[in-house]
Amino acid sequence: MTRPVARLARLLARQWRLFLLAAVLAAGTTALGVGLMGTSGWLLATAAGLPGIAALQVAIVLVRFFGIGRGLLRYLERLVSHDATLRFLSKLRVHVFEAIVPAAFSLSATRRSGDVLARLVEDVDTLDRLPVRVLIPALGAILVGGLLAGLLLPFGAGMTLAALAGLAAAGVAMPLVAAAAGARAASDTVNLRADMQSALVDGVQGVADLVALGRAQDHVERVSALGGSLGSAQARSASASALGSSLAGLAADLAVVAVLALGVPHVGLGGLTVVQLTAITLVTLAAFEAVLGLPSGLQELGATSASARRIFELTDAPPAVVRPSAPTPVPDPPVVEASALTFTYPGSSRAAITGVSFRLAPGRPVVIVGPSGSGKSTVVALLLRQMEPGGGDLRIGGVDVRACDPDQVRSRIAVAAQRTHLFTGTLRDNLLMARPSASDAEMVRAATRARLHHVVIAWPGGYDTWIGEQGLQLSGGERQRLALARAFLRDAPVLVLDEPTANLDALTERKVIEEIWRASASQATFVATHRVTRIAGEAEVLVLRDGEIVERGRAAELRRAAGYFRQMLDLQRAAEAVDQF
Repeated sequence: MTRPVARLARLLARQWRLFLLAAVLAAGTTALGVGLMGTSGWLLATAAGLPGIAALQVAIVLVRFFGIGRGLLRYLERLVSHDATLRFLSKLRVHVFEAIVPAAFSLSATRRSGDVLARLVEDVDTLDRLPVRVLIPALGAILVGGLLAGLLLPFGAGMTLAALAGLAAAGVAMPLVAAAAGARAASDTVNLRADMQSALVDGVQGVADLVALGRAQDHVERVSALGGSLGSAQARSASASALGSSLAGLAADLAVVAVLALGVPHVGLGGLTVVQLTAITLVTLAAFEAVLGLPSGLQELGATSASARRIFELTDAPPAVVRPSAPTPVPDPPVVEASALTFTYPGSSRAAITGVSFRLAPGRPVVIVGPSGSGKSTVVALLLRQMEPGGGDLRIGGVDVRACDPDQVRSRIAVAAQRTHLFTGTLRDNLLMARPSASDAEMVRAATRARLHHVVIAWPGGYDTWIGEQGLQLSGGERQRLALARAFLRDAPVLVLDEPTANLDALTERKVIEEIWRASASQATFVATHRVTRIAGEAEVLVLRDGEIVERGRAAELRRAAGYFRQMLDLQRAAEAVDQF
């Protein structure tokens, strides 16, 4: 058993009572089938001798009992086995989601969203094959093998060994052959299905750009090629499954022939009657029902192993931040102090930021400016506890953030990120993500501060307007204002804004910036931006270039200095003058 499957089996063991009950019910179902076939054979063979009806009464009743009981037990077995499996999958999906949340930032940087979605949905669903098609039938087959041995042993060890050898061949050898033949195809199926999922998600999300750039047909051809490869892998997997099932059927037929061949001489010698041999042959044939499904189940161990490996890759991903076992509460007021912060992204040889220091408290906003790629968003991510600093100290309320619960730190911060995810739903739903308990008046006040309310009231649905998947019904400026409204509605003591006016027109930008500076009187406000023309004169400005602070000071002072900030200011003023012209 491969290591991913072994880990999966340990998780399944938590539901062992239900799985054992399902196996007993499966064995009971087969046992009743065995009884039905054996009794029917005895009944038909005995009836051929034209006995009185009284001699057949018990057999007739047993046939009815076995027939009705078999259907009832099959229903109960399906009910219990699927209940146990669905409970397991439900807990596993929650476990996977809880495991990837702490590593979400690093996963989003290294994995495609479609691939993560495929692991959470497709791969988890694939795991139901192990308990339903392998574990429960295998346990049931062991019980049926014991029952068959008990029934045949009184009639001879030879017939018993022949029947058990056939069961072993059909239930173990042939499934292993099928598993070996189809392992690669099953693994390829899982991986190609994930690639297909990723390509489809990319295509749906980027369909406008694909059409605009004239690359839609190229993407269709790529999806078509993936579909062809997936179909080929599935065909090879189906062929391996058919091979295993055919070999298992052959083993069953040979076992029945062997039992019959070993039994016939005993009939001639008087050790067995024809009626008994008929019943024994049919009992042996019926017992193989317990193992005939195992080849296809074991053949899919390759897919199960591949899916389990992909899931455990997510759950084993190291968290982006470490949650302390005994976290320290975040003190009030949550003044933020950064000292010589340094961070290097995994796989990079160059530090994203080096030696960044500042103090964040109400009354004096901190603005970090610089060109794209200078490290502004990295500082924001460190503030939001999305990743651990590589060096230096980051304190909140005088306490090292590493000693605090990351969720509690984030609860004290309101943020409008540069890339804000909008959920499928209404505008109201997306606003209330920031604070579900907010009243309508508070929601309207936050939207008004973000200069969004006057836009919303012109919509027929108002705040209940459906904004589409990822907010595609909104313009770039409306998305930006919605993100700001969320941050204002959060009403946290620390306000962090990353490029808050990047998609706003000049008039709206001026009003929003004024609102931000007003908020900084009561909130510790941190703004990352490359727009320097409207920074409040009293704000502390950190000029970041290539990850290092090259200038710092009050905005009013830096405007008069002949430094990098002044160069940025002059260039942006010139660009604004051209735009106005």
